[in-house]
Amino acid sequence: MSGHDEGPQERFEEFLRTYKDEHGNLTYWPKCQQMSLNDETSLVVDFQDLVSFDNMFAVLAAENPESFLSTASNALLSILRIEDPDYVSKLDITTIKIRIINYSEHVPLRHIRSKHIGKMIQISGIMMRASEVKPLLVEAVFRCRVCGQDIPQAQEDGRYTEPPLCPTCGKKTAMRLIPEQSRFVDWQKVRIQESPDELPPGQMPRSVDVVLEGDIVDLSRPGDLVKLAGVLQTTPDFSRHGGRLATFNVFIEANGVEIAEKEYEQLEISEEDEKRIRELAEDPYVHERVYASIAPSIHGHEHVKESIALLLLGGVEKILPDGTHLRGRSNILIIGDPGTGKSQILKFVAGLASRGLYTSGKGTTAAGLTAAVIHDTDTGAMTLEAGALVLADQGIACIDEFDKMDPNDRTAIHEAMEQHTVSIAKAGIVATLNARTSILAAANPALGRYEPSMSIQDNIKLPFTILSRFDLTWILVDTVEPTKDRELAQFILSMHQRKKSPIKETVPPIAPEFLKKYIGYANRYVIPQLTAEAAEVIENFYVDLRKSAEGGAAPVPITARQLESLVRLAEARARMALRPKVTKEDAQAAVRLMQESLRMVALDTTTGKIDIDRLVSKMSAAQRSSSDVILKAVKDMEAEGSPVVSEDALIQRVTAMGLSKERAEEVIKKLVAEGILFNPREGKIKRAQA
Repeated sequence: MSGHDEGPQERFEEFLRTYKDEHGNLTYWPKCQQMSLNDETSLVVDFQDLVSFDNMFAVLAAENPESFLSTASNALLSILRIEDPDYVSKLDITTIKIRIINYSEHVPLRHIRSKHIGKMIQISGIMMRASEVKPLLVEAVFRCRVCGQDIPQAQEDGRYTEPPLCPTCGKKTAMRLIPEQSRFVDWQKVRIQESPDELPPGQMPRSVDVVLEGDIVDLSRPGDLVKLAGVLQTTPDFSRHGGRLATFNVFIEANGVEIAEKEYEQLEISEEDEKRIRELAEDPYVHERVYASIAPSIHGHEHVKESIALLLLGGVEKILPDGTHLRGRSNILIIGDPGTGKSQILKFVAGLASRGLYTSGKGTTAAGLTAAVIHDTDTGAMTLEAGALVLADQGIACIDEFDKMDPNDRTAIHEAMEQHTVSIAKAGIVATLNARTSILAAANPALGRYEPSMSIQDNIKLPFTILSRFDLTWILVDTVEPTKDRELAQFILSMHQRKKSPIKETVPPIAPEFLKKYIGYANRYVIPQLTAEAAEVIENFYVDLRKSAEGGAAPVPITARQLESLVRLAEARARMALRPKVTKEDAQAAVRLMQESLRMVALDTTTGKIDIDRLVSKMSAAQRSSSDVILKAVKDMEAEGSPVVSEDALIQRVTAMGLSKERAEEVIKKLVAEGILFNPREGKIKRAQA
């Protein structure tokens, strides 16, 4: 060591021994002492601590990152030699490293330029794919085949080099590598892509390859948000014919990696924020204020906004003793006429959620939603690339134009909605990824407008398997009501004039930035529990609705899935006021929302009862029983000898069996429309032969 190098290394040793945090505790010294206990070979150092200790490190790292990193690692090594010589003697000393995180020069991926080559930079982004971990040869030992001499040879730049001739006998023979005496390190290549929130609109996301070596391999999974510091290196491009080109590819040789917590950890909540959050939670109108802050630029739709606020907060995920997961996140479907502001609401929510992704129906494939298996050109191996639902893990996926999605692609969402995982088995990769995502979907009715006289199933051509997984389904119908229309017109026009809303705001909405922090805080610190009285409210509602379906013929109004939905909604409402217990009021509010939703979706106009079968199948239960009566009558009359049944005679016969005349006519019309019956001549009816 020359005298010139001593300065920084000694300063670094001093830093490790003496640096204290703001509470006066030693930060790194205890970690150095515990390295042997935890069997660690590297120590993570926050660069900001280092700079605050001595500014010369900032200059050193900027001018000569390689020398800075080796100085730092040497400092750690010399400390360990004094503190724990036995541990060091067991280790390969080249693996002892300092890992730098939180480096001051943060470069966005799309601004990496040639001036950064050889410099240390910090980048952040989403890890898109990772190669397998391979051993990389760094120090090879070769044996001469003639005289048996062992020759060490360092391997530069990851290229395999043999010594040209044996130094002992001078023969140019092929050498034999001795793996057990050579030195290998773990090596992995990952690709980091810009995170969606940094992406300028209309641009393709950029990505950069990162090489990880040593104990930082396999720290993160695809889909994680990572921050890493490292040195930007280059490799030459090769032309198709194998010649080197003058253009170069860049990659980052990573030094320190930290995985940013995906959920709400990136939200910096200061003490002042916390005070404001607490104040807001004390406000008796906190719920109304949160609801009013959801998409305030859209007029009306209070229920929808209320349910979206609850979706943003989410219920509590539970893991039962036998390992079963009960999901805590709700899913909501909005069906509406064109021009009711569905996409606006979705865009707003995607911006507000901490991990919100917005995708639209037609351009979304199953692989894009779940995960794609990609053939890695460099290594020839198959790698997994995470899709939208996996990237939105612990967040919200807003899917617009849900009805336009290809039905085969739509089935990919089933599993994510109920089990919160995405399973994949293709090209020899069998994997299950986490996708704990709330889904907020918007769809247009199949006929362009919602037709109230038809069942929901005819209005939206979505399979029941998907519909039943949505906790709440809202239908936004564009109806003509002069007073409401005037209100809406004034609201929209005043927004275009950038005026305050003419409709008196009863509660002031919360600014989106603060609302984001509020939701993040509630999600991180509040885990509400269901109380007995809240459970009773939900239980009574469920049982009463089911009771109306006794006797078999009446419609089934609600299934156990809706019961779980109610619990989630009640928990989310308690969380909104930062309450640890779910009160009776929370349960009542959840029940009220569910009733509103069922009334929109499943109210059977003929019986006035709520009928979940309207949601499920082509006909409501009441219609089904009437059509059974009519078909049976047609069958009987055919059996009695008339091959073609007169419509009047049929109606007479079924009215005698207790159906009203209008109802019979309506059902016959429906059966004819569906092709179960047909009219061979005017006024005559015949069954279609199956």
